[in-house]
Amino acid sequence: NNGGGIYNLESSPTLTNTIITNNSAIYGGGIYNNSSSPIITNTSISNNSANNSGGGIYNNSSSPIITNTTISNNSAYNGGGGYNYASSPIITNTTISNNSCSFYGGGIYNSTSSPIITNTNISNNSTNNDGGGIYNYYSSPTLTNVTISNNSTNNDGGGIYNEYDSSPTINNSIIWG
Repeated sequence: NNGGGIYNLESSPTLTNTIITNNSAIYGGGIYNNSSSPIITNTSISNNSANNSGGGIYNNSSSPIITNTTISNNSAYNGGGGYNYASSPIITNTTISNNSCSFYGGGIYNSTSSPIITNTNISNNSTNNDGGGIYNYYSSPTLTNVTISNNSTNNDGGGIYNEYDSSPTINNSIIWG
């Protein structure tokens, strides 16, 4: 059902030098966080899938700290790399790449969320609908020193798609290709 690799419920584990791969679930193919704040460092979250949302990681009312991590080659219906619902993850020095989804947010889907993303590369993600790199729905992420490149969509917002009162803050970043 939730969290093919790891399911955190009101928990805050520390994951360091870890590989989470080849898992599947309905929500959160690799990791599902529910009211949790794990610390994830030097970790690879790859080749996971979710039938619904969050191929790599799904955050529900959670605030994980993700550093020096690779989220790649994951797939889902929404949020191929990650799905944030009412969450505020802090993502630093991370690569989010080669993820895919059928509907919204090839790299990341933010719904009523305010992630802080710094020194991160969001590239080569894809979706069949909107937001190849990032899809924001009622969300206000802060991006600093972020490269969003070579993401693709069959519809709108190859790099970023903002909908319904979304107001991202983008500082010193590159949105290209």
